Amino acid sequence: MVRSPPLRGVLPGISNVTSAAEGCPGPTRSEQLDRLDQRAPGRTRLKAAGAAALSAAVGRLPARYQVPWQHDFKALVTQRLRPGAVVLDVGSGRTPAIPASDRPAGCTYVGLDISAQELQQAPPGSYDEIVVSDITSPHPELAERFDLVLSWQALEHVKPMRAALDNLYGYLKPGGELVAQFSGTFSVHAIANRVVPRPVSMWLLERLLKRPPDTVFHAYYDGCWYSSVRSMLSAWSRVDVEPVWLGAGYFTFFPPLAGVYVAYEEWARLSGHRNLAPYYLVQAVR
Repeated sequence: MVRSPPLRGVLPGISNVTSAAEGCPGPTRSEQLDRLDQRAPGRTRLKAAGAAALSAAVGRLPARYQVPWQHDFKALVTQRLRPGAVVLDVGSGRTPAIPASDRPAGCTYVGLDISAQELQQAPPGSYDEIVVSDITSPHPELAERFDLVLSWQALEHVKPMRAALDNLYGYLKPGGELVAQFSGTFSVHAIANRVVPRPVSMWLLERLLKRPPDTVFHAYYDGCWYSSVRSMLSAWSRVDVEPVWLGAGYFTFFPPLAGVYVAYEEWARLSGHRNLAPYYLVQAVR
Protein backbone atom coordinates (compact mmCIF):
# COMPACT_ATOMS: atom_id res chain seq x y z
CA MET A 1 0.00 0.00 0.00
CA VAL A 2 1.41 3.39 -1.00
CA ARG A 3 0.24 6.72 0.34
CA SER A 4 1.09 10.29 -0.41
CA PRO A 5 3.74 12.42 1.39
CA PRO A 6 3.29 13.22 5.10
CA LEU A 7 1.32 16.17 6.32
CA ARG A 8 3.48 19.07 7.44
CA GLY A 9 3.21 21.00 10.68
CA VAL A 10 1.29 20.22 13.84
CA LEU A 11 -2.49 19.86 13.84
CA PRO A 12 -4.49 21.92 16.39
CA GLY A 13 -4.49 20.27 19.79
CA ILE A 14 -1.82 17.76 18.72
CA SER A 15 1.66 17.78 20.20
CA ASN A 16 4.85 16.12 19.05
CA VAL A 17 6.26 15.70 22.55
CA THR A 18 7.64 12.61 24.22
CA SER A 19 6.72 11.31 27.63
CA ALA A 20 8.90 12.35 30.52
CA ALA A 21 8.57 8.87 32.00
CA GLU A 22 11.87 7.13 31.26
CA GLY A 23 12.16 9.09 28.01
CA CYS A 24 9.42 6.94 26.48
CA PRO A 25 7.73 8.31 23.36
CA GLY A 26 4.27 9.73 23.85
CA PRO A 27 1.24 8.85 21.73
CA THR A 28 1.71 8.96 17.98
CA ARG A 29 -0.09 11.63 15.99
CA SER A 30 -2.82 9.20 14.88
CA GLU A 31 -3.39 8.04 18.47
CA GLN A 32 -3.72 11.65 19.70
CA LEU A 33 -6.22 12.37 16.92
CA ASP A 34 -8.27 9.32 17.95
CA ARG A 35 -8.42 10.52 21.53
CA LEU A 36 -9.60 13.97 20.51
CA ASP A 37 -12.21 12.61 18.07
CA GLN A 38 -13.62 10.18 20.65
CA ARG A 39 -14.33 13.06 23.06
CA ALA A 40 -16.78 14.60 20.60
CA PRO A 41 -20.54 14.05 21.10
CA GLY A 42 -22.03 11.02 19.37
CA ARG A 43 -23.93 13.05 16.76
CA THR A 44 -20.78 15.01 15.92
CA ARG A 45 -18.85 11.78 15.47
CA LEU A 46 -21.52 10.40 13.12
CA LYS A 47 -21.43 13.59 11.05
CA ALA A 48 -17.64 13.41 10.88
CA ALA A 49 -17.79 9.76 9.78
CA GLY A 50 -20.35 10.57 7.10
CA ALA A 51 -18.31 13.47 5.78
CA ALA A 52 -15.18 11.31 5.65
CA ALA A 53 -17.05 8.58 3.78
CA LEU A 54 -18.41 11.01 1.19
CA SER A 55 -14.93 12.44 0.62
CA ALA A 56 -13.44 8.95 0.26
CA ALA A 57 -16.11 8.06 -2.28
CA VAL A 58 -14.70 10.73 -4.58
CA GLY A 59 -11.08 9.81 -3.95
CA ARG A 60 -10.18 11.93 -0.91
CA LEU A 61 -9.26 9.74 2.06
CA PRO A 62 -9.11 11.07 5.66
CA ALA A 63 -6.08 13.14 6.65
CA ARG A 64 -4.41 10.26 8.50
CA TYR A 65 -3.94 8.52 5.15
CA GLN A 66 -1.64 11.32 4.01
CA VAL A 67 1.11 10.03 6.31
CA PRO A 68 3.46 7.50 4.63
CA TRP A 69 2.61 3.87 5.38
CA GLN A 70 5.62 3.13 7.62
CA HIS A 71 5.87 6.56 9.24
CA ASP A 72 4.95 5.76 12.84
CA PHE A 73 6.74 2.39 12.82
CA LYS A 74 9.99 3.89 11.54
CA ALA A 75 9.73 6.83 13.93
CA LEU A 76 9.54 4.46 16.90
CA VAL A 77 12.43 2.37 15.59
CA THR A 78 14.61 5.43 14.93
CA GLN A 79 14.15 6.55 18.55
CA ARG A 80 15.49 3.19 19.73
CA LEU A 81 18.13 2.33 17.13
CA ARG A 82 21.44 3.37 18.66
CA PRO A 83 25.09 2.84 17.61
CA GLY A 84 26.25 -0.63 18.57
CA ALA A 85 22.73 -2.02 18.99
CA VAL A 86 22.09 -5.70 18.26
CA VAL A 87 18.84 -5.96 16.30
CA LEU A 88 16.65 -8.90 15.28
CA ASP A 89 14.37 -8.35 12.26
CA VAL A 90 11.63 -10.97 12.25
CA GLY A 91 9.96 -12.01 9.00
CA SER A 92 11.13 -9.24 6.67
CA GLY A 93 12.85 -11.64 4.27
CA ARG A 94 13.86 -9.88 1.06
CA THR A 95 12.94 -6.42 2.42
CA PRO A 96 14.55 -5.60 5.79
CA ALA A 97 12.41 -3.34 7.95
CA ILE A 98 15.32 -0.90 8.20
CA PRO A 99 17.61 -0.63 5.14
CA ALA A 100 21.35 -0.92 5.79
CA SER A 101 21.83 2.73 4.78
CA ASP A 102 19.55 3.88 7.63
CA ARG A 103 21.32 2.01 10.45
CA PRO A 104 23.75 3.64 12.88
CA ALA A 105 27.42 2.72 13.07
CA GLY A 106 28.32 -0.55 14.73
CA CYS A 107 24.79 -1.94 14.54
CA THR A 108 24.53 -5.75 14.21
CA TYR A 109 21.44 -6.62 12.16
CA VAL A 110 20.17 -10.20 12.23
CA GLY A 111 17.40 -11.43 9.93
CA LEU A 112 15.10 -14.27 10.98
CA ASP A 113 12.69 -15.76 8.47
CA ILE A 114 11.14 -19.16 7.82
CA SER A 115 12.25 -18.92 4.17
CA ALA A 116 15.94 -19.11 3.27
CA GLN A 117 15.02 -18.03 -0.26
CA GLU A 118 13.39 -14.84 0.99
CA LEU A 119 16.47 -13.95 3.05
CA GLN A 120 18.79 -14.66 0.13
CA GLN A 121 16.82 -12.31 -2.12
CA ALA A 122 17.52 -9.34 0.15
CA PRO A 123 19.96 -6.73 -1.24
CA PRO A 124 23.64 -7.43 -0.48
CA GLY A 125 24.62 -6.27 2.99
CA SER A 126 21.04 -6.33 4.31
CA TYR A 127 21.87 -8.70 7.15
CA ASP A 128 25.00 -9.33 9.19
CA GLU A 129 23.60 -12.74 10.10
CA ILE A 130 20.59 -14.79 9.08
CA VAL A 131 18.55 -17.35 10.99
CA VAL A 132 16.29 -19.64 8.95
CA SER A 133 13.54 -20.72 11.33
CA ASP A 134 9.90 -20.49 12.29
CA ILE A 135 9.68 -17.81 15.00
CA THR A 136 7.48 -20.14 17.06
CA SER A 137 10.46 -22.54 17.45
CA PRO A 138 12.78 -21.51 20.31
CA HIS A 139 16.51 -20.99 19.72
CA PRO A 140 18.45 -21.04 23.02
CA GLU A 141 21.52 -19.53 21.32
CA LEU A 142 19.53 -16.30 20.75
CA ALA A 143 18.53 -15.91 24.41
CA GLU A 144 19.02 -12.37 25.80
CA ARG A 145 21.11 -11.36 22.79
CA PHE A 146 19.14 -8.44 21.34
CA ASP A 147 18.59 -4.81 22.29
CA LEU A 148 15.77 -4.41 19.80
CA VAL A 149 13.41 -6.76 17.95
CA LEU A 150 11.54 -5.47 14.88
CA SER A 151 8.72 -6.99 12.89
CA TRP A 152 6.92 -5.26 10.04
CA GLN A 153 3.69 -6.86 8.78
CA ALA A 154 4.85 -10.40 9.56
CA LEU A 155 3.28 -11.59 12.82
CA GLU A 156 -0.15 -12.12 11.24
CA HIS A 157 1.54 -14.98 9.33
CA VAL A 158 2.53 -16.73 12.57
CA LYS A 159 0.73 -19.41 14.57
CA PRO A 160 0.61 -19.71 17.52
CA MET A 161 1.21 -16.02 18.14
CA ARG A 162 1.73 -16.54 21.87
CA ALA A 163 4.69 -18.87 21.25
CA ALA A 164 6.22 -16.29 18.90
CA LEU A 165 5.88 -13.46 21.44
CA ASP A 166 7.26 -15.64 24.23
CA ASN A 167 10.32 -16.42 22.12
CA LEU A 168 10.85 -12.76 21.26
CA TYR A 169 10.67 -11.93 24.97
CA GLY A 170 13.40 -14.49 25.62
CA TYR A 171 15.62 -13.18 22.81
CA LEU A 172 15.63 -9.63 24.20
CA LYS A 173 18.06 -8.44 26.83
CA PRO A 174 16.41 -7.20 30.05
CA GLY A 175 15.10 -3.75 29.13
CA GLY A 176 15.19 -4.58 25.42
CA GLU A 177 12.28 -3.53 23.26
CA LEU A 178 9.94 -4.95 20.64
CA VAL A 179 8.46 -2.75 17.90
CA ALA A 180 6.03 -4.53 15.59
CA GLN A 181 3.16 -3.80 13.27
CA PHE A 182 0.76 -6.45 11.97
CA SER A 183 -2.73 -6.89 10.53
CA GLY A 184 -5.78 -7.35 12.75
CA THR A 185 -7.86 -10.53 12.91
CA PHE A 186 -11.17 -8.72 12.50
CA SER A 187 -10.10 -6.29 9.79
CA VAL A 188 -12.17 -6.41 6.62
CA HIS A 189 -9.20 -7.52 4.52
CA ALA A 190 -8.29 -10.28 7.02
CA ILE A 191 -11.83 -11.64 7.04
CA ALA A 192 -11.92 -11.56 3.24
CA ASN A 193 -8.56 -13.32 3.12
CA ARG A 194 -9.95 -16.18 5.22
CA VAL A 195 -13.28 -16.43 3.38
CA VAL A 196 -12.26 -16.00 -0.27
CA PRO A 197 -10.49 -19.04 -1.80
CA ARG A 198 -6.75 -18.45 -2.04
CA PRO A 199 -6.52 -18.68 -5.87
CA VAL A 200 -9.25 -16.05 -6.15
CA SER A 201 -7.67 -13.73 -3.56
CA MET A 202 -4.26 -14.04 -5.26
CA TRP A 203 -5.83 -13.10 -8.59
CA LEU A 204 -7.65 -10.13 -7.06
CA LEU A 205 -4.53 -8.83 -5.31
CA GLU A 206 -2.50 -9.06 -8.49
CA ARG A 207 -5.21 -7.61 -10.73
CA LEU A 208 -6.55 -4.82 -8.51
CA LEU A 209 -3.63 -3.92 -6.22
CA LYS A 210 -0.70 -4.95 -8.47
CA ARG A 211 0.68 -7.31 -5.82
CA PRO A 212 3.07 -9.89 -7.35
CA PRO A 213 1.99 -13.41 -6.30
CA ASP A 214 5.41 -14.21 -4.81
CA THR A 215 4.96 -11.41 -2.26
CA VAL A 216 1.66 -12.78 -0.88
CA PHE A 217 1.95 -15.31 1.97
CA HIS A 218 -0.61 -17.30 3.92
CA ALA A 219 -1.84 -15.47 7.02
CA TYR A 220 -3.42 -16.91 10.17
CA TYR A 221 -4.20 -13.70 12.11
CA ASP A 222 -3.86 -15.77 15.29
CA GLY A 223 -4.75 -13.62 18.30
CA CYS A 224 -4.19 -10.43 16.30
CA TRP A 225 -6.71 -8.18 18.03
CA TYR A 226 -6.29 -5.53 20.70
CA SER A 227 -7.43 -7.31 23.87
CA SER A 228 -5.76 -10.58 22.86
CA VAL A 229 -2.42 -8.90 22.19
CA ARG A 230 -2.58 -7.03 25.50
CA SER A 231 -3.20 -10.33 27.26
CA MET A 232 -0.34 -12.14 25.52
CA LEU A 233 2.06 -9.32 26.46
CA SER A 234 0.98 -9.14 30.12
CA ALA A 235 4.37 -10.39 31.40
CA TRP A 236 6.28 -7.54 29.73
CA SER A 237 7.24 -4.54 31.86
CA ARG A 238 5.65 -1.91 29.59
CA VAL A 239 3.24 -2.38 26.70
CA ASP A 240 1.55 -0.02 24.25
CA VAL A 241 -0.81 -1.44 21.60
CA GLU A 242 -2.02 1.24 19.21
CA PRO A 243 -4.82 0.52 16.71
CA VAL A 244 -3.85 1.79 13.25
CA TRP A 245 -6.91 2.81 11.23
CA LEU A 246 -5.55 2.63 7.69
CA GLY A 247 -7.46 -0.15 5.94
CA ALA A 248 -8.93 1.77 3.00
CA GLY A 249 -5.93 1.15 0.77
CA TYR A 250 -7.42 -2.20 -0.23
CA PHE A 251 -10.40 -0.43 -1.78
CA THR A 252 -8.94 2.60 -3.55
CA PHE A 253 -9.22 0.86 -6.93
CA PHE A 254 -12.96 1.81 -6.72
CA PRO A 255 -13.51 5.05 -4.75
CA PRO A 256 -17.24 4.45 -3.99
CA LEU A 257 -16.27 1.16 -2.31
CA ALA A 258 -13.51 2.99 -0.42
CA GLY A 259 -16.20 5.41 0.77
CA VAL A 260 -18.30 2.56 2.15
CA TYR A 261 -15.25 1.14 3.90
CA VAL A 262 -14.26 4.51 5.39
CA ALA A 263 -17.78 4.90 6.81
CA TYR A 264 -17.34 1.58 8.61
CA GLU A 265 -13.76 2.35 9.71
CA GLU A 266 -14.75 5.78 11.05
CA TRP A 267 -17.64 4.25 12.99
CA ALA A 268 -15.34 1.63 14.55
CA ARG A 269 -12.56 4.14 15.29
CA LEU A 270 -14.73 6.87 16.75
CA SER A 271 -16.76 4.36 18.79
CA GLY A 272 -13.59 2.95 20.37
CA HIS A 273 -13.91 -0.58 18.92
CA ARG A 274 -10.19 -1.28 19.13
CA ASN A 275 -10.57 -5.02 18.45
CA LEU A 276 -11.80 -4.17 14.93
CA ALA A 277 -8.74 -2.17 13.84
CA PRO A 278 -7.12 -3.16 10.54
CA TYR A 279 -3.60 -2.94 11.99
CA TYR A 280 -1.81 -2.69 15.34
CA LEU A 281 1.46 -0.97 16.20
CA VAL A 282 3.02 -2.57 19.28
CA GLN A 283 5.78 -1.30 21.56
CA ALA A 284 6.77 -3.55 24.43
CA VAL A 285 9.68 -3.57 26.87
CA ARG A 286 11.02 -6.75 28.44
